Amino acid sequence: MSAYAHALPMRAVVQMCGMPAHGTDTDDLVEDLRMSLDASEGDDPVAAYARVGERLQQLVVDKRVAPGPDIISRMVAHPAGLADEEIVQDLISVIAAAQQPTANWIGNTLRRLLTDDRFALNVSGGRLSVGHALNEVLWLETPTQNFIGRWADRDVQLGGRHIKAGDCLVLGFAAANTDPQIWPEGHVGAEGNSSHLSFSNGEHRCPYPAPQLADVMARTAVEALLERLPDLMLAVEPEELTWRPSIWMRGLTTLPVSFTPVSH
Repeated sequence: MSAYAHALPMRAVVQMCGMPAHGTDTDDLVEDLRMSLDASEGDDPVAAYARVGERLQQLVVDKRVAPGPDIISRMVAHPAGLADEEIVQDLISVIAAAQQPTANWIGNTLRRLLTDDRFALNVSGGRLSVGHALNEVLWLETPTQNFIGRWADRDVQLGGRHIKAGDCLVLGFAAANTDPQIWPEGHVGAEGNSSHLSFSNGEHRCPYPAPQLADVMARTAVEALLERLPDLMLAVEPEELTWRPSIWMRGLTTLPVSFTPVSH
């Protein structure tokens, strides 16, 4: 997870912010972002977050002087006239929203490929494309399980429940996607159906083209891994895999695998 699933979307997003894909500065920022968003034992996420803010602040200053075809330059030039600090805070939110769900989308798909014979055979046999496999994972194991939230501005009946004005509603994407009234067989089985709520819905849904960018990153990650490491196997028993202790995100703490090293 740390070596591939989390690192790949992080590098992609950093590059979209106008930094090179590789280099000491990029590597340091990617590592600090990882610690800020997904701290492991021994990490100092507070210090890492401070370094992320400082690096992004400098990037904003640089882009005001020499803009380019990147996210930061567009934010700097936006008619809203955002201050540097506002841009930095927005960037951290955008990077977090892009990295965490996409990384767990990649990890959840790989876990299914390595542990679910039906899923793996359908993909390897060509009955299920990687894109369709990723879509099925959004239905059955969406990375964002729950999200806060919406507040009722008036008393209302919803799903047979009385909601009072001011009540906070937690959006349960995972529950909605796996509602047995929608999928009574317990699996999708309709590869082209993308009416899940994994990117939310309505005016506050994940804005275009963010879902498409996430799909490109996740699909590329899975396709490249399967092509380059065809003998990829789970290195532990499936029941030994553990999930992150989160009520918001569904993602593995680790996904140990074995494979034949690629010669160069």
